[in-house]
Amino acid sequence: MTSATDDLPLAADFPKATVDDWRKLVDGVLKGAPFEKLVGKTYDGLKIDPLYPRTKGVAPVVGRAAAAPWQIMQRIDHPDASAANAQALNDLENGATGLALVFAGGNAAHGFGLEPTADAVAKILKDVHLDAGIGLELEIGPQSRMAAIHVAEYVKSNGIDPAACDIRFGLDPLGAAAVWGHSPYTSDEIVPAVTVGIKGLAALGFKGPFASADGRVIHDAGGSEAQELAFVLACGIAYLRAIESADIPLEGIWQHEQTLEEFYLDLVKGTPNNH
Repeated sequence: MTSATDDLPLAADFPKATVDDWRKLVDGVLKGAPFEKLVGKTYDGLKIDPLYPRTKGVAPVVGRAAAAPWQIMQRIDHPDASAANAQALNDLENGATGLALVFAGGNAAHGFGLEPTADAVAKILKDVHLDAGIGLELEIGPQSRMAAIHVAEYVKSNGIDPAACDIRFGLDPLGAAAVWGHSPYTSDEIVPAVTVGIKGLAALGFKGPFASADGRVIHDAGGSEAQELAFVLACGIAYLRAIESADIPLEGIWQHEQTLEEFYLDLVKGTPNNH
């Protein structure tokens, strides 16, 4: 299978580069130093080579619809709802195509965050045209767990078609418990809450994604890349098992959060990402 870049005439005008050609250039720069000097390692000791060849015969992983643009998401986290609304409108007028609403107590709030009340949500989203392709991403925590419901109620009360909205609800109770370091509930009680939330939002007509596996809490606490990945996988599997047990279709329910460092590591390693 070929990609769009395989047949570009511009690329054909350049001589074909090989790994051997690259190594000769690199050796000239190293000036006798060992090539291993360019090999990095993660905190867990996993090797990161300076160059990875493109894998042949592998179909691309579709992360979004063909020719769909990237979204430019702007973080909105001001505790004053009116100020947050002014910031959101200014960002949208100047190129942003989506808003990441970070509520107080969320995984990435860091002591800041939006007030998770219905009144605050209405003020924050005033004059934001949610049915015109503007994306919303919610980051919520234990004290702001009702924010997703308030956003859904705002959409319905304003006569907006939920199916026309691009809202990622970010339901991640295990991540929230990790942020706070404790929970009054057991994991057997926490995980099913995701299925209840998904069923309720889907019944209102929202298309999701609804659930999120967020590894940033591990990264922010000083965890390694492998620990962050292990946490994301563990949360994701727990949610998927609960969702499957509740007979909820898996299509469209999922989103994955990663750190900027993880994104760059994925680029270096050639790892595909679905978002």
